[in-house]
Amino acid sequence: MLEHEEVIVNIIKKEKIFLIFLVAFVLRLTVFLLFRPWDIQVQTESVLDGDAPEYHKLAECIVNHFTFCGNTFRTPGYPFFIAIFYTLFGAKPWVVLFAQIFVDLVTIFYVLKIGEMVFSRRVGIIAATFLAINPNSIFTTASLYSDSLFVALLSAFLYFYLRGLKLGEGRNFLIAGGLLALAVLVRPVGQYYFLILLFFTLLWPTRNLVTRLKWGLLYTLAFVITISPWLYRNYTLYDTVKLSSVQGETLLFWQVGYTRGWETHQSREVIAAEFKSQARALGYSENSNPFTNESIAQKLAVQYIKTHPVVFASRWIKGMINTYVNLGTADIVNKLGMTPTQLPPDSFVNEKGFKLISLFLQTKSFAEISSGLIVLVLLLINYSTFLLGAYVLMRRHQLAVFALFVASIVFFTIPGGPMGLARYKLPCEPFYLLVGAVYIDQFLNRRALRVAARDVASDRGSNPAVNT
Repeated sequence: MLEHEEVIVNIIKKEKIFLIFLVAFVLRLTVFLLFRPWDIQVQTESVLDGDAPEYHKLAECIVNHFTFCGNTFRTPGYPFFIAIFYTLFGAKPWVVLFAQIFVDLVTIFYVLKIGEMVFSRRVGIIAATFLAINPNSIFTTASLYSDSLFVALLSAFLYFYLRGLKLGEGRNFLIAGGLLALAVLVRPVGQYYFLILLFFTLLWPTRNLVTRLKWGLLYTLAFVITISPWLYRNYTLYDTVKLSSVQGETLLFWQVGYTRGWETHQSREVIAAEFKSQARALGYSENSNPFTNESIAQKLAVQYIKTHPVVFASRWIKGMINTYVNLGTADIVNKLGMTPTQLPPDSFVNEKGFKLISLFLQTKSFAEISSGLIVLVLLLINYSTFLLGAYVLMRRHQLAVFALFVASIVFFTIPGGPMGLARYKLPCEPFYLLVGAVYIDQFLNRRALRVAARDVASDRGSNPAVNT
């Protein structure tokens, strides 16, 4: 009888998991179909915008010439991912967007497995459910950006890394190091995350120091071997052992640019042009070594930060806050086939809180306000349960896992800086959804116990035989 009941319970659990993935797939496919990215006009106006044209061009370079067209600003991971589909189906960005639906399902799968392994099966199911209906994840999947692939690789890495810490199997650290290196080749910001996780590996409280050193060595070896070919490429071509030249130029022309724009009430583009002129006076040139250009850009950025530390720090903090309160309604409406209403340029950077809310309500369409309310409700649930889940983990003394998750959230929040885009919090979502799911799981457990206790009390009150 017990075996029969266990089989039934397992079937129900499997059906729940299947339903999560079905809902996730249907939501992402619906957005894909409404967006119509195969339409030439949509592709020109909406798909190939922002960073997407550069990824598209680099993928064509790989397919047609098996080169990276001398680019050092990007790493090869995402263009190579695109190039796989361009090789098979031709240069059709919409095919890549369709494939990213399944990439996002991989993220949901690993979030479920992490929750199940570290906490409980229901924690994994709850976190995966919230990720399945997460608007930020759904709508970013329909963009020719590297975020979805990066988060999928990051989630897979985290699963094998935590599995290694739990089971003590060296091969898990080899797999984890390789996966994190692949994620870094998609978005180079992850190279510093490698160091944070190495620190956690060496200090993890459940094993002796010799074992932890062995784990760290395996993890480091797999990571270094995987990124070495790209480092070697940059060394042979540009005499520099770095993954990309993105850091200095982004810091000057975007992050400092936004800060300076807020300070002077000018657009980022105008400020970027001024900085470019200053950089040229120091030797910056499109024809020179790109890593030399990056060094010049970083030097100018650091000079500005040193002379305006309070302004820069305040704008950076506000930008990080905006990342978490940004509802991303313009992207949502655009992907649903409607025309978004744009806020004034740089308003997220230049306007204060209540004025920004008022500006949002006055400027945005009914569709954007409605979708924004839905996103806002989900964000409030996610953030409040995260805080409550953090309290639960501290009460349970699961401090090592909690510290790892919080360090990860902080790490992936910081690089966004003053820009405050909604998609910048994508790498953080698995972490805070898992912590929030811990609280929801405890709440459901306590509720079930209260119901059971009430039923027992009711049975005793209605059954004289029990009372005697």
